[in-house]
Amino acid sequence: MRRVTVVLLALGLLGTSAAAEEIGIAMLVRPEVRGFPPGKPARDLVARDPIERGLRVLLTRREAFLQVYLNREFGGNQAARNFDGRKISGVLTLVGAGDAELGDHERSHAPKLRFNRGKFKLSLLPGEPPIDVDTPEAVSGVHGTDAGFLVDPEVGTFVRVYEGVVTVRAKVGGDPVEVEAGQWVLVPHGGRPTRPAPMKHLDEPDDSPFRLSDFTTQPAARPHR
Repeated sequence: MRRVTVVLLALGLLGTSAAAEEIGIAMLVRPEVRGFPPGKPARDLVARDPIERGLRVLLTRREAFLQVYLNREFGGNQAARNFDGRKISGVLTLVGAGDAELGDHERSHAPKLRFNRGKFKLSLLPGEPPIDVDTPEAVSGVHGTDAGFLVDPEVGTFVRVYEGVVTVRAKVGGDPVEVEAGQWVLVPHGGRPTRPAPMKHLDEPDDSPFRLSDFTTQPAARPHR
């Protein structure tokens, strides 16, 4: 009986360790940002807080801001750089009111982010393995790039690429499309990605899809095999 108890305790400790795996650090935080770690009490995030895999974050104000430096262990290790004693593979920035899940706590070492609502930017160092970005409408593979996302409950998922390539696949099916630097696409609710179009067709400075004017500027590009 004692042996069984010891084994169960050990398994419990292992489970706790896995649930608390750190994937990054909160570098800049502007209130109010609430963190909901799996199986733990919620807390207000502050600068230098560790970011656990599976942490859900809620940005509750228009002025809210969160910048996370992602660890090498989350995004890869080919081009990671040192920062404050850490190996950093990328930077995630969340701006304004939003809802996101940072990593999949059920899949250790799976480089995945989920954006439920809000405005986000993901920058990966060149040479890093891709990170999957999951939204209600699509799954996007971000390849060593600098990309912005806007997830709106009425419009869908808007993807804008500044550098590199993002492969966007709609959850309703169909062929994925490649969005290259200087392009954007929109995946509407229940629909497929629009054709990648140049950023010049956005009404600046607001890159909200409410202001988009042209959805069919260029033909869709198939992913490189």
